[in-house]
Amino acid sequence: MNVFVISEPGKLFVKDGGLAFANSKGEVAYLANLYDVIILATSKVSVTGAALRAMGRLGVDLVVLEWNGRPSGRFSSPVPNKSALARLKQYEVVLKGEGLKYAKPMIVRKIIEQGRTLRYFAKTKRMKWLREASYELEKLSADASSAGSPEALRAVEAQAARLYWGLLSEAFPEFPGREHEGCDPYNSAINYSYGILYSYAFKALSVTGLDPYAGLFHAIKSGREALVYDFSEQFKPLVDRRALPLAHELEVDGCSLTYSSRKALGEEIKKLLESCDKTLLAEAWNLASSMREGREYLPGWKGCT
Repeated sequence: MNVFVISEPGKLFVKDGGLAFANSKGEVAYLANLYDVIILATSKVSVTGAALRAMGRLGVDLVVLEWNGRPSGRFSSPVPNKSALARLKQYEVVLKGEGLKYAKPMIVRKIIEQGRTLRYFAKTKRMKWLREASYELEKLSADASSAGSPEALRAVEAQAARLYWGLLSEAFPEFPGREHEGCDPYNSAINYSYGILYSYAFKALSVTGLDPYAGLFHAIKSGREALVYDFSEQFKPLVDRRALPLAHELEVDGCSLTYSSRKALGEEIKKLLESCDKTLLAEAWNLASSMREGREYLPGWKGCT
């Protein structure tokens, strides 16, 4: 799918029968019929009624983002398009109980990335033992790949998590180990960083037309962004790589990071995720097209810096 992002002031209108965008400098981009989705990432843009009619006729979706990047609205064409078909297929997958087929590759990739993160820290900290221990996760990724049920997959995921976080607590002596409700700087930093990751994943999934609340692996509950949590798993080790080295500099007040610590950590995580923004979007398209076409889902992202 092709996406056109409008992030500067201007006007979206119709010219010569096709869509066009003019910025405040008078520079015009002729969009013709080249895009499936147009994203409004700024409030300083006007959209003509003729442009809305053209988008409806051409099967183009319009997504409006809030200041923090979360989608606040969507104009969808009544013409069946790729986004609508992807969502219909997603619901079909959920209702038929076929979520494992798409969730398993995400967990396998997560475990592989956990091993890579351990090797990254082994290199930066010059810990040969950590590098050698990291290869146990390669074996667990193979076990995850052969899991035949959600319960079996969760068991392997939990085993990998115990190994991963246990090794990281040895590599970072001040890190007490992973506790989701932990009030120390390390667990607080991880939780805060994951929250930022979820917002980027929500945006990417919404742009593709997938329902962020209809999960494949995490349980579906009212108001719970289950697909966001599923999709984000494979990217969490990248966030760990950035957050953990900063944690010793952070301060907590009760069980929350202080304002200055949130600001400092947030800037670093956002910098990472901005560099990954296209990667997240491309992977969300990959998931959506896999569902739409009924083919095997294979995470294809190569990483980001």
